[in-house]
Amino acid sequence: MIHQLYAYATVVGMELRDRARRRTPDGGYSTEAIAVTAFLVALALAALAILGPKVMAKVRGINL
Repeated sequence: MIHQLYAYATVVGMELRDRARRRTPDGGYSTEAIAVTAFLVALALAALAILGPKVMAKVRGINL
């Protein structure tokens, strides 16, 4: 009788663990989205660093 209760408790515990894992179906998508967003921000900052001085030089060259 004790062995049957132990087996039942084990199965219930495994089922609860499996259900908890299935509750978050994103599969790491949020981590991937953060990495892609960080890459795009770094790319935008690099473009600003390269093009910013050129644009400012053109602006300063305008005579009114």
